[in-house]
Amino acid sequence: MEPILEMEGASAGRGTTFCLRDVCLAVEPGMLMGVIGRNGAGKTTLFHMVCGLCRVSSGSVRIDGVSVRHEPERCKKEIGVVFDDDFFRLDLTVKAAGEIYGMYYERYSKQDFLGYCRQFEVDVRQNIRKLSKGNYMKFQLAFALAHHPKLLLLDEPDAGLDPVFRKEWMGILYDVREEGCGVLYATHLTEGLEQYADAVTMLSRGRQVFSLTMPELWERYKIVRGSKAQMDYLQKRLAGRRKMEHYEEGLFVEDGKELWVEVQTARPTLADLMCYLDQEGGPINYARPRPAI
Repeated sequence: MEPILEMEGASAGRGTTFCLRDVCLAVEPGMLMGVIGRNGAGKTTLFHMVCGLCRVSSGSVRIDGVSVRHEPERCKKEIGVVFDDDFFRLDLTVKAAGEIYGMYYERYSKQDFLGYCRQFEVDVRQNIRKLSKGNYMKFQLAFALAHHPKLLLLDEPDAGLDPVFRKEWMGILYDVREEGCGVLYATHLTEGLEQYADAVTMLSRGRQVFSLTMPELWERYKIVRGSKAQMDYLQKRLAGRRKMEHYEEGLFVEDGKELWVEVQTARPTLADLMCYLDQEGGPINYARPRPAI
């Protein structure tokens, strides 16, 4: 199956200064790939590279096989975006914004846009400037879905959404994915990603730490708990460790060998991975990752 989004060694920067370097990932039709990392890790830059708002200085980014660097306008027509930014004219009503911006998309449906607005309880007569943050995100989603994109870019879309709609939101994304749309989803709410994501890409300080499917992720990393002596014995095989009240804990990186010592093991959460693999000021081994295909 050909990826909807494919990035190979993609970097963004000016001169010798890079804000994001050597990203390799692939999003297949119907796949939801989560993007995690601390503030400033490069998540928004990654999204801007994909949709043409940030120049790809090296490597390649392709949407449905088409190069973003060489045919940006063609690629933009295949992308729907929900960003925590003001990309729409704030002086327009919701309905007028749909009509004006919809003209740029061949598959845009006014009927679908108005239908989604009703479903999301967004007043189409209201001025965009007066929308709450949550309703502005809902408006963006309604517009993105109405032009039937092949790839959805969701950069912190949970911001401002109430818990009830957040669950409805994920149900909508499930239906969209069933139709073959790929989703790139950046969020700080990692608990939800563990339930819905097919793959996860982690960024740290402008570099990619990994891009793996969820089964690959759980196979590669384990939380291990034991005594200080046991953790000392495993030290070279741990990505990080910390002292708890009654024991020590570490992130074990699978290397094909047995653990050698009797320790408790558990599946790490995405929050655990961020804690151990993205420690402020600590070393991170940026081994070239494999695309999650």
